Amino acid sequence: MSRTAPTLRVRVHPGDLLAGITVAMVLIPQSLAYAEIVGVPPVHGLVAAVVAPLAAYWFASPAMQSGPTAMSAVLVFGVLATQVAPGTPEYAGAAALLALLVGVIRVTLGLVRWGALAFALSQPVLRGFTLGAAVLIVASQVPAAVGLMPEGLHLIPRALRAVLRIGAWSPGAVLATVATVAGILLLRRISPLIPSALAAVVVGTAISAASDGILGPTLGSITLTLPSLRLDLPWLLVPQLALGAAVIALVGFAEPTAIARRYAKSGRRWDPNRELLSQGASNIAAGLTGAFPVGGSFSRSALGQLAGATTRTAGLVTGLVALVLMGAAPLLADLPRAVLAGVVIAAVLDLVRLQPMTDIWRLGRTQASIAWTTAGLTLLLEPRVDQAVLAGVAVAVVLHLLRQSRLDIEHLSEGGRHRVTVQGVLWFASSVHLEDAMRALWGRYDDDRPWVIDLRGVGRIDLDAALSLANLRDQAAAIGQTLTFEGLDSRTVDRLARMQARRAVASAEATAASAVDDDAGTPGAAPTTTPDA
Repeated sequence: MSRTAPTLRVRVHPGDLLAGITVAMVLIPQSLAYAEIVGVPPVHGLVAAVVAPLAAYWFASPAMQSGPTAMSAVLVFGVLATQVAPGTPEYAGAAALLALLVGVIRVTLGLVRWGALAFALSQPVLRGFTLGAAVLIVASQVPAAVGLMPEGLHLIPRALRAVLRIGAWSPGAVLATVATVAGILLLRRISPLIPSALAAVVVGTAISAASDGILGPTLGSITLTLPSLRLDLPWLLVPQLALGAAVIALVGFAEPTAIARRYAKSGRRWDPNRELLSQGASNIAAGLTGAFPVGGSFSRSALGQLAGATTRTAGLVTGLVALVLMGAAPLLADLPRAVLAGVVIAAVLDLVRLQPMTDIWRLGRTQASIAWTTAGLTLLLEPRVDQAVLAGVAVAVVLHLLRQSRLDIEHLSEGGRHRVTVQGVLWFASSVHLEDAMRALWGRYDDDRPWVIDLRGVGRIDLDAALSLANLRDQAAAIGQTLTFEGLDSRTVDRLARMQARRAVASAEATAASAVDDDAGTPGAAPTTTPDA
């Protein structure tokens, strides 16, 4: 009896087909624009737009649309700009190597099931970085928006230089930028399903071609290059790019995490480990085909859901349609850079908002300070925005530790005893405060009433805190006080019992040794004699 080989079946739901086509219409112009942010030729953005959704298909969440994103682009520029000269072939190779490293890191994390790292970055850090990065993304587009070429690596200074060179502005470029942003926002309000970015690209290219470049500098000739395997990467740069790749792997995964959790189907659990494999695969594919790091796009995923996407096949359709549209790349030679600047500005304009930051301020001043500090560091340390993320995480950790090192200690005399209630986290950084507070209370209330420390308001007690409790018990016994604890977990009770048993044994051994010394006399000492009368 013969058995036929299994075949791969991909069912295309009508909603997935419409969603895939709709998203591809937005993805193509965005991929060109985000390649400009990274600092690589536009064709690299097109390659990323094709291979990312195709590679991510096998593990992706149903709602996920992978490809170039603005946040990943500004992170990539920050990591690469200080390592390799932008605009060179070595720079493009370094971008592909960075994508490969990001992919390997994410796949490794997914295989070892460390998906919990998706939640490692706190919301204040993410919101602060998002605001700062959005400002930098807009700043990066200012030179192109006024018809000038960018000068320098730092995004804000080169934006200021472009603004101050008013006499060199191209009126057509300024008009193209304003019209692109206004047109995209208007069409988006009419219907998000209208491919407004693609419409802006088509209209802008047509006007520029018909008017001999009246809308400012254009992209120039684009060589049609289909995705192909490339291994001639600058491997010697791996040590310099490793830390930046790790930051991109984690920070860039925050957006796919938010997408998947928001659009998760009722009763279906989202698996972050599987998503790490998906995003890792898309980056490995991007790296091996000469593109740059990619991620999950919130705006394109939302657009896909609105267009009727029901399964991950929508992402597969997006990649295939992008591959077909890639054949029209040479026709974009007359595309004004100002139009692409308008596409980017319109895409991130919603992120340049202070409301999320003010909301955090109302909810907690400490968390708000973390968010504003991260946003400030993102602007101050640019282009190394990856270092700003690390600094923001460090600030969050320090403030958290300082906050958790404080205990709320309340003393109350009731029913013939002293009750001390402790609220907070009892660990090695805060246990010293409890010891100081108890010594102060013992000095203030010198009576025979027993003492009770109520620890039901603390969380898990670490070893250092358990040692502090044992010390308090010994100190109480030394001054003739009775001390007991309430609300201890079983693990701490066991630790205190073992400490008490060991100290009892040690005390007994010390007493026995002292008795032996008293009977034998002090070794090596001369015998004691009584002088004559």
